Amino acid sequence: MSRLQANLALLILVALAPPVGAQTGGELHFCLHGEPKTFNPVLVDDEASENIRYLTGGVLIRLNRQSQALESALATSWTISHDRRTITFRLRKGVRFSDGTPFRSEDVAYTMRLLMDPETHSPTGDAFRSGEGTVQVETPTPDVAVITFPAPIAGLERLFDQVAILSSHSPKKEMAVLGPFLVADYKAGSYVLLEKNPNYWKHDAQGRALPYIDRVRLDIQRNRDIELLRFRRGELQLINRLEAEQFDRLQHESPAVTR
Repeated sequence: MSRLQANLALLILVALAPPVGAQTGGELHFCLHGEPKTFNPVLVDDEASENIRYLTGGVLIRLNRQSQALESALATSWTISHDRRTITFRLRKGVRFSDGTPFRSEDVAYTMRLLMDPETHSPTGDAFRSGEGTVQVETPTPDVAVITFPAPIAGLERLFDQVAILSSHSPKKEMAVLGPFLVADYKAGSYVLLEKNPNYWKHDAQGRALPYIDRVRLDIQRNRDIELLRFRRGELQLINRLEAEQFDRLQHESPAVTR
């Protein structure tokens, strides 16, 4: 499993998995294996920051890592032109950022322009670069965004799975999010605390608001052996990207835990 796949599998587990016995609330506790370099999703280029981006960022299209199918998220539908240069998104209505700001097509335009600005130096933006010229973004209505690239891009729609939409109006743009959690506290070298986004748009089949849990505490722990020890003691609820050697050891010593 790749680093990105591991992060997305973690997101699904943390934010969307049904609660045991239909219980909600509480805190999930696990570790990051390094210090996050940024909380700004357009600048992410390290594993720790990726974990946070995928737990806090809202995207237009979500790639299901189990079925490999593309699923609607902030965009309810999308179409791609025959020349594969233009993608048109129809956006979900009634969605708000974590700070209460309405989500509109201008936020998509703001995010894409920032992403593609050479001065931003966005690693995510590099995946969208095609041919000579600039990316054009049109917002004919608050619920429609049209993005045109200079040249065709293979697998264009899949790339939007990595683009967390920023608010074009919030004072702290990188901190207003559309994902299931928001950054509530951070102590360098120690932990990142995420709290449930009260404005998250998604609900389960029974109409219950997601995510089910209230908080995620991410301890910064580079030593994998210490992480495994804490997991076995019950101090952590899961291990992010368990190494093969650690899995074999854990399976031998505590087989029920790995099932």
